Parts: sequence; structure tokens; C-alpha cells
Amino acid sequence: MKMTQVPVAAGRYTVEVVEDGSGPPLLFLHGISGLHWTPFLDGLAKQYRVIAPRTPGFGDASQTELDTVQDLVYAYLDLLDGLGLERVPVFGHSLGGMVAAELAVTQPSRFPWVALAAPMGFFHADRPTFDFFACTPRELTAAFFADPTGEAAQNSGEAGLMRMVQAGTKSETGQQLVETYLERAKTLATAAKYLWPIPNRGLGKRIHRVTSPTLLIWGASDRVVPPSYAEDFTQGIRGATLTRVDGAGHELLLEQPDAVLRAIETFAAEQ
Repeated sequence: MKMTQVPVAAGRYTVEVVEDGSGPPLLFLHGISGLHWTPFLDGLAKQYRVIAPRTPGFGDASQTELDTVQDLVYAYLDLLDGLGLERVPVFGHSLGGMVAAELAVTQPSRFPWVALAAPMGFFHADRPTFDFFACTPRELTAAFFADPTGEAAQNSGEAGLMRMVQAGTKSETGQQLVETYLERAKTLATAAKYLWPIPNRGLGKRIHRVTSPTLLIWGASDRVVPPSYAEDFTQGIRGATLTRVDGAGHELLLEQPDAVLRAIETFAAEQ
């Protein structure tokens, strides 16, 4: 695994990129929880050279140049140019799914296929998406995970806070959890630019421009972006394929990584 800083925006700032794997390149755009190298990414790296940029401002409060989703899209296009990637499939989760869709809108021919896991980008007042900018840790965990008491949820929400208290902030575990919560605070501040007060930034007006074969993957128990939002994407993207994953909420890459990997493998093999 290697980490690099890639200049973008004519060198005004850099984007941190984590890479692993030796197969064909795949751009991975992380979700609202930030970039963490997980067993899911380990599995993906067995098939692809995974290129995972950290969204500017996530974990770095100094990045203030980007204000809109379009700013972020062009930062990633600069990144792909800098890496010499003319054509590359893209897989995005949550906020990253929203940005991946916008990338495919902006330069449709650049992405041979697109995979979106519980993407944001639409909003319906009668079935609103979850407001994670105004919730307690317990509410956050309950919304993000199908099983708030399961192993995948233990480092987040109230469970993570309790572990931090029990371990003590000076212990190795406590320090790791402190860093996690500090990063979360910075992450939510950055995410608010693109998602608050609602995540609708006009994607519905443009989504018809996505011409790449597209896979949608949704946790059946997602309470952040309810599975009914898949209809917005299947109606907007001609020929999109939808896969629902049982036993998973919004953090389906953590709760059911093998099921998501199988869905991607099957879909990619057909392209």
C-alpha cells in the first residue's frame, strides 16, 4: 500500500491518495464516514489497483477552496489527469456515490462502468434522508448499521464512546478512538458543504447524461438513504442494475463486504 499527495487545481493544493493492488485501475470514492482501509478494500485490491483519494477537507480542516459538488468533481478530474488515467471504472459509496454519479455526468466516456453503493444526491420530503448533522452518537449508529450492536458498529457511535471511556484516552485503543472522533468532527464539517441542509444539488436534472453501465447496491435496512431512493437512480440512468444486500444498513461495505464484492465482481465480468 502506498500513499501519495497528487497536485490538482494547477498546483494550488494536493489530494491525498491511497493505493493498493496490482490489477486494472479502479477509482474508489469513500462515503460520509471518511477514508479507512477496510477488509472490503483489501478484497477489492485482490482484483484491482484500487485508487482511493481522501475527499479534500476530510480529516484536514485547512482545505477551504472547495465549496460545491462541482468543485469536487473537477478536483477529481484533475486528479485523474494527474495520474494519467484516461478511462477508469469508478465505485462510490454514500457521498462518494453522489460524486461518482456527477463524474459520470460530466465526462460520460471516461468511465467504462460505474458502481454506486447507497448514493446520495436526491431528497424527498415525504421520506427524508437521515439528518446526521443533528443526532446523538446512538442515533447515528442506529441509522448507519442494520445491527447497531454488531461488530461493524462497535467502533462508532455510542459503542465507540463507551470503549474510549473504558480504555482511557491515554491507552493505544483510546488514542485511536480519540483520533476517530476528531476526524469525524472535521468530516461532518466538510460534508455539510455538499449535503446540508438537504443532499439535492440538482443531480436529477443531469443524471440522464450517465451512459456508462451502472450498478446500484443498497443495504436493505438503510435508514440514512432509504432503499426507495434507488428508484430515482434506476429511472434516471438507463439500464441501471439494482442489487439489494440483506443484513446491511448504510455502512454495507462494513457489514456485508463479501456480498458487495460479489455484486461488483459479477457486474464487472459482464461489461
